[in-house]
Amino acid sequence: MRGLARLRILFRMAWRNLFNHKAKNTVVGLLMAFGAFLVVVGTSTLASIESAMTRSVTGSVAGHLQVYSDQARDQLALFGGGFMGASDVGTLPDFSQVKTTLLAVDNVKAVVPMGIDVAEFYTQTELDHAIESLRKALDAEDDARVARMEHKIRSMATLMAEEFGNRRKIMRTKAEIDEQLAGIRRATEDAFWQELRRDPVAGVTFLDTKLAPLVDENEGYGMQYIGTDLDAFVKSFDRFELVQGTLVPSGQRGMLVNQHFYDNSLRNRVARMFDRLRKQLHEKGKTLAGDPLLQNTVKRMVRQYRRITFQLEPEEAETLERDLKALLPEVKGNLDALVQAFLDVNDANFDARYAFFQEKIVPHIELYLFDIGDVITIRSYTRSGYPKSVNLKVYGTFTFHGLEESVLAGAHNLMDIMTFRDLYGVMTDEKRAELAEIKAEVGLADVKAENAEDALFGEASDVAATPVATTSTFDELAELKKAAKQGDAAAVERFTQDDIDHGLALNVAVLLKDPSRLEETWGALYGAIGRAKLGLQVVDWRIATGMVGQFVSLAGVVLYVALIIIFIVAIFIMNNTMVMATIERATEIGTMRAIGSRRLFILGLFFCETVILGAVAGVVGGLAGYGFMAHLGNVGIPAPSDELIFLFSGPRLFPTVDSGQVLVALALIVVISVVATLFPAWVATRIQPIVAMQAKE
Repeated sequence: MRGLARLRILFRMAWRNLFNHKAKNTVVGLLMAFGAFLVVVGTSTLASIESAMTRSVTGSVAGHLQVYSDQARDQLALFGGGFMGASDVGTLPDFSQVKTTLLAVDNVKAVVPMGIDVAEFYTQTELDHAIESLRKALDAEDDARVARMEHKIRSMATLMAEEFGNRRKIMRTKAEIDEQLAGIRRATEDAFWQELRRDPVAGVTFLDTKLAPLVDENEGYGMQYIGTDLDAFVKSFDRFELVQGTLVPSGQRGMLVNQHFYDNSLRNRVARMFDRLRKQLHEKGKTLAGDPLLQNTVKRMVRQYRRITFQLEPEEAETLERDLKALLPEVKGNLDALVQAFLDVNDANFDARYAFFQEKIVPHIELYLFDIGDVITIRSYTRSGYPKSVNLKVYGTFTFHGLEESVLAGAHNLMDIMTFRDLYGVMTDEKRAELAEIKAEVGLADVKAENAEDALFGEASDVAATPVATTSTFDELAELKKAAKQGDAAAVERFTQDDIDHGLALNVAVLLKDPSRLEETWGALYGAIGRAKLGLQVVDWRIATGMVGQFVSLAGVVLYVALIIIFIVAIFIMNNTMVMATIERATEIGTMRAIGSRRLFILGLFFCETVILGAVAGVVGGLAGYGFMAHLGNVGIPAPSDELIFLFSGPRLFPTVDSGQVLVALALIVVISVVATLFPAWVATRIQPIVAMQAKE
């Protein structure tokens, strides 16, 4: 009872002292409340980002765990090790063994084979399209269309002649340019087009082989892809969402293109620039007049005018020229001059010209390098170092829900794993047998290096030239292209789930039934792999995603270091403030000592004051932080960049906060407050009763 009475006295005296020294306690209390606020905001934000990023990664590409060879030269990095390249992670020669072993582990829901690589594909230029249209017109004997395509190609050649003429002025070696100019100018002459009508094959061949290759826009486009079991991927990753087209039919080869990649890399360059400008002006609130980067975008867009003019049919060009003259009566010149003036937008005319572009121009140009349903040729290099090409149908586009605007989430396209193995250079038994038949048919033989010269140049090396049949009619060419486009059902290669499973993979995504048991499942997987002697390693999604996955850990380190620095500064401020307050209270403390208060009582009084102040300030700051984060949880925190869209698992982060974070903040503030009070309390216990008497004298 006596102890409770003393505690009650301590509490009443401490509560009174808090109001008797308002200035000091206000400063210290505000520091404590701010610290509690920071703890709640920081921990809840970090936890929310980690939770959001977990949803982004595990639901899109990585799964909860990744498995790959323990003989890998590089660490697996699904989003690149810093340069977005493919890492050398070794191979899993027989996925079926891995799948059987992993699925037998409790809590494993799905096992999806993967392989990440890069390839390139080449597309037709506007000139290629024009030559193809000319070829079809000649084949159909459509004289009117031939005349229109002649006008279009001659216009392109005239522009090319001007461009190459300018190049000649700055080139030291002019012989090559002169030869190229001669070919370009020939395509502008009447004699060439008269000859083309007499001998269409020779004329079109000249355009194909001499003129078309001179267009600089015939560039390769890089493409990063994941080879996988497409059915298992779609079923296992819940953020997958089909946007256009259809899924690749089960058991067939095909590709799904990421919608972000489709829109931002494969779309007509002028259309892309228009859309980016519109986004910056309307969503970001910027202006062309006030942003040098946007002004530079406009200048580059003007220089891309041929992305429009070269795609137009002659009659479409005439219509557009008439419409532009009505829109821009002050501009003099041909269609090229009008389009360049049209693309030179500013803040005042942007919306009107954007609407004109969508209504009058977009319907008459190819918006994408290829359309959904097209067959494209993809070329890559096998691990043996030789090029490999495949023709693959694009069935549709997809996105990961909530990550539509993320560059990181939009980097990967999806391909069936059988095609991936072809591009990787896997030799199947069927291909080995086919290769042996070809070698036997043409008389090839394996030759040792020391006998290679004799085999090539010796007396027995006579080679009989075998005539090769060539396709020389437009009809045959058209039929071949039509068959490739439509994909003759009889020629479609089909495969089974057994074919998918019994083959190569580079890495494997493991998805769990209960993600909270990740650590437990991780250990169980290692145990199963060890018993099966598969030679594999297991990493979680943070490690598997490379630098991207380390961001949360880095953010946590930065947050905690910042909090530690803030609290250290707060401790010093609180300590100094309380020491000064203790000196000011010397008379009061001396009087208490003079009437019989022991040092332990004085020490307890100071700690009681600090605990009460820390508790009140901690509750106020913690509740303020709770309310602030609850508000942000309703309105969201906007992602200012594409990278943060991925980290936030969408364009906005909706943080969550719970009472546990408030309790942690309260406990932390009380502990820090007590630590800051240690020295001032010790100083108070050293004050002697004589101090009070000296003050009275």
